[in-house]
Amino acid sequence: MTAHTAPVHTFDLERLRRLWAQEKRASIARAVERRAGLALTARVTAGEALAGVVVDDVAPAPGDRTLLWLDGDLQHFRGKPGDPLRLWWTDPDDGEAIRAVLARRRGGASPRIGVMVDGDVPHRLLAGHFNVDRDDPQATFVRGRRALDALADAKPSSPAGRLRRLLVGEIEPEHHPRAIEPDPTLNPAQQAAVRHALAAEPLALIHGPPGTGKTRTLVEVIRQAVLQGEKVLACAMSNTATDHLAARLVDAGIEVVRLGHPARVDPAVEARTVDALLEATDAWTLARSWQQEARQIRDRAFKRRDRGGDHRVFREALRQADRLRRDARQQIERHKEAILERTPVVCATAAGADVELLRARTFDRVVLDEATQAPDPIALVALLRAPRAVLAGDPQQLPPTIIDPDAERAGLGTTLFERLAEREGAQLLTVQYRMPLELMRFPSRTRYGGRLEADASVAGRRLSDLGVTDDPLRPGPLLLVDSAGKGWDEAVDPETGSVANPGQAERAAAEVRRLVSRGLAADRIGLLTPYRAQRRLLRGLLAAEIARGLEIGTVDGFQGREKDAIVLDLVRSNPDGVVGFVADRRRLNVALTRARRLLLVIADTATLGAHDDFAAFAEEAEAQGGWLSAWSDEAELFEVQ
Repeated sequence: MTAHTAPVHTFDLERLRRLWAQEKRASIARAVERRAGLALTARVTAGEALAGVVVDDVAPAPGDRTLLWLDGDLQHFRGKPGDPLRLWWTDPDDGEAIRAVLARRRGGASPRIGVMVDGDVPHRLLAGHFNVDRDDPQATFVRGRRALDALADAKPSSPAGRLRRLLVGEIEPEHHPRAIEPDPTLNPAQQAAVRHALAAEPLALIHGPPGTGKTRTLVEVIRQAVLQGEKVLACAMSNTATDHLAARLVDAGIEVVRLGHPARVDPAVEARTVDALLEATDAWTLARSWQQEARQIRDRAFKRRDRGGDHRVFREALRQADRLRRDARQQIERHKEAILERTPVVCATAAGADVELLRARTFDRVVLDEATQAPDPIALVALLRAPRAVLAGDPQQLPPTIIDPDAERAGLGTTLFERLAEREGAQLLTVQYRMPLELMRFPSRTRYGGRLEADASVAGRRLSDLGVTDDPLRPGPLLLVDSAGKGWDEAVDPETGSVANPGQAERAAAEVRRLVSRGLAADRIGLLTPYRAQRRLLRGLLAAEIARGLEIGTVDGFQGREKDAIVLDLVRSNPDGVVGFVADRRRLNVALTRARRLLLVIADTATLGAHDDFAAFAEEAEAQGGWLSAWSDEAELFEVQ
């Protein structure tokens, strides 16, 4: 256990440095252990690797990169866009392995994965089978350490020094109200959050529970800041959330540029990447012609030398090629700078706020979404880029992902947002636009002090609004199918350690098919489960529905998303009362707040009822008339009259 003297809810810079170094060591060790300690077949089963894949298609990508579409057994691979990869033949850690980035994922019955490599593609990759392993993103730790050092070294009167003094409690935020006219279509809580965000210095907090329009509120904060002449750096912890924020800004008519590796950027905002904007200019065309001319000069020089040509002519040709390449690089860098200079909003991940292109650039304000998922060092990477900041998140949803459990308990799992909200409070968004009253009631009461209210547009939502036939055996939007006593026992996958429950998987699949038989399109359904082994079972059972758009995923992968119907398979059923996932109240809250019209939970209450949170949920379902024993029926297909 890591020793620490200060409570985890205080900000201790030296302790944070030690914990960040500890987390880096754990990250490296896990990556090495994952590759060396498990056979390739076991890593494939765990979703950490791919074996025997081939390149199915090749396409050019921005920034002199190449996109490779892979063919093989890809369905269970856990990698997500932006993950670093190693492509290899004999050993993932030898010198022949090629570094790449996972660029695209296509679902459905025939999933596809696109990976991006820099420069030209080695012929060997195109000639046959190879393997893929997930790699470890060490650049993140370098950037986090650099931010911690900068905060420690900052003069007290500087913006960074003022932020440090705020974090340790030496000063409190100041409020300087501005004369603004927020978008009148925002609700009063959102308008108050916009005013608060622009008035507080050096930092403001916005607490956005599920479905309360947090992104829309942040877009308005940024729009108002731009109207007042500010340059804004808009960040989020993940690439997905950064892309979502960038897309919403573009929809609002705000000019943005998205920084980041093209493999980590969603196609919806690819046109706003710095590479795409650059490639649309005459400067790019000229620079490319210089690069091509440099290659031709170099190729001719080597051919002449090999035929016995004059070495002085050879050296002069190489110098000429180098000058052309240097001029091309300078031309590209100048125009990248020009793009950034004229664009009021730059979008990047929190860790990506420290890229070389931004090092000398200053901003007036940083907006950081998903702040409750950002470990302190990564949040600081973004926050140190401007004298004013707005942090948005929800401490009742997913926490930061920390590998080392000792570092997590010692404080690395507690975020700046949580520490400051505990001390200063946060502006709460209270009107939610996702769930009907019946689905909102439990999270509002148990997580948000009963302060949430459903907007009139969603308060009475039902599946029947979509033309779906009512099911008299499953009335209401909240249902708990209780599998207690069915004998559907869980089992641990010996290779991955993940938990599966075949009997409960069969029931979850039957409930999905019954929903589809009532007339609900498969692409309006999300089937969630906390365990990867169960997800594999479910995908095997529901291949036809997946082909029609059904999404089967983990709870963590669904934060920030929603579906009209959510079927939640909680898996655990054992005589020892081991509840697993349910013990994490933040992840349980995410799972219970994804549905727009129907939430159907399948669980063994004899096992999970031992946990207070789940017992309270089961009581809520019963109070609403939504408790159903799995003994009542087999979830047969519904016959529409």
